Amino acid sequence: MQSNQTTLAEAERSRAIRFIKYLLFSATIIPALVAGAMAYADGRFALLPWVLASLGLLIGQTGGDYLYYYFTHYHSDSRDSHTKIFAGWRPLFTPGWIKPEHTLAAGIVCLGIDVLIGIYFYLQLGTMVLLLAAAGGAVAVFFTPLMLRGLKEPVVFITFGPLCLFGVYYVLTQNISASPLLVSLPIACLVTVVAYLKGARFKIENENGKEIVMRLDVRVIGGLLGAAYLSLLAGVLIGVLSPWALLTFLTIPLAWDFTRKVLQKKTIADYLWLTVQAQLVFVAIGLLIAFSYLIQSGSPL
Repeated sequence: MQSNQTTLAEAERSRAIRFIKYLLFSATIIPALVAGAMAYADGRFALLPWVLASLGLLIGQTGGDYLYYYFTHYHSDSRDSHTKIFAGWRPLFTPGWIKPEHTLAAGIVCLGIDVLIGIYFYLQLGTMVLLLAAAGGAVAVFFTPLMLRGLKEPVVFITFGPLCLFGVYYVLTQNISASPLLVSLPIACLVTVVAYLKGARFKIENENGKEIVMRLDVRVIGGLLGAAYLSLLAGVLIGVLSPWALLTFLTIPLAWDFTRKVLQKKTIADYLWLTVQAQLVFVAIGLLIAFSYLIQSGSPL
């Protein structure tokens, strides 16, 4: 009986990790969609640059995942909680097409492709693109040591918020503006909630034969969620976001339910599904922000 319960728990855990694995790519997809919608509202959208910039972000994130996996599995550190609670996590195409021990090479190949995309934009747009590409490349290369020094959440906040959104917006509009930086704040807060959950410290106890995840700090999560919604409201009030962006407040019940569950005792599978719920809040708000710009522009979409 105990063996069957263990097998079922492991299967549920693996299923949750698969959801998390693919939803993690929303960290670059959502900023690219929002930046594209902003450029469209400004009348500056072009499909090819947007596709290349979006692919650059996606490939860069994938390369960073390969490097992160390689260095935390083959040069492990006791401070890395990710590989414990998320045991079974593998980067994209691993271990099917790419052997785990080859993830270093895979990461380098991804960064090489991004260099080619960066050269294309440099030839089109000049030096500013090099600075943005260098910043993104530095994050991919140095993320693991920065994470192990307790800087994971600040790096995620800056990278998948201001850096990604501003970068895509710039290559589409060639406009250095504070607007994409301000719009990126709720996105940055929400993606940092996911990063916190993926790396939060925890305690596992046995209770009635179940492993229970304890002591998540709801103040961190509540503070980030509150900051996200306040920045959305501020964006509407100062005119950076259209009133249609208030549709994002429809996600408050989902965010509230998520925060409430954080306070409860959880099995490991429950903890992982909470991470999925945080990702869904992030995706929903990002899509609604992008939709608000399309409505503002008069798009039939």
